[in-house]
Amino acid sequence: MSATFNLTLEQATTFNFQFQIKNDSTPWNLTGYTGTMTVRPFTGSTSTTLTATLANGYMTFDVLVGRVTVNFPATITDITPGRYVYDLVLTSGVTVTRILEGQFTVTPGVTV
Repeated sequence: MSATFNLTLEQATTFNFQFQIKNDSTPWNLTGYTGTMTVRPFTGSTSTTLTATLANGYMTFDVLVGRVTVNFPATITDITPGRYVYDLVLTSGVTVTRILEGQFTVTPGVTV
């Protein structure tokens, strides 16, 4: 069920990404779900560059309409420009579903 979607972050700026999950045309009810978006230097890396979860506040849900929002503040996005990878998984009980994955490109800034 995973979709591929590449993301771009402008170094040292606020990153906001929002999407809605639907099953056919019906929004996915996210009641009881948790989520994690992990950005790493490459697939298989044990080093984590950025992480968004409901617990750390960088991810929020609008549960009834299936909307997921990831918001990284500029204070944590001053990372080395380059190409990374990410995925975003939702968990309900023992069921883990990868919703999105792709490249996470960080473009360099002049004012950092």
